[in-house]
Amino acid sequence: MNVGIEEIEINEDKTVEEFMNEIHLSQALVMLVINGEVFCPDEVKDRSLRRGDKVTLIPVIAGG
Repeated sequence: MNVGIEEIEINEDKTVEEFMNEIHLSQALVMLVINGEVFCPDEVKDRSLRRGDKVTLIPVIAGG
């Protein structure tokens, strides 16, 4: 899976979980920046996204 930093404008109301499923990243290790605030998707899966919200996907890279 190739995940880069990308800003997406929300076009219709939905939850974070619906958004993550819609873009096929429900299991990806990413952080979300929603209108300037950073969240882990699992912690805010029921949060409502509104039309016009700006969401940025930031990949989480783990290594040793």
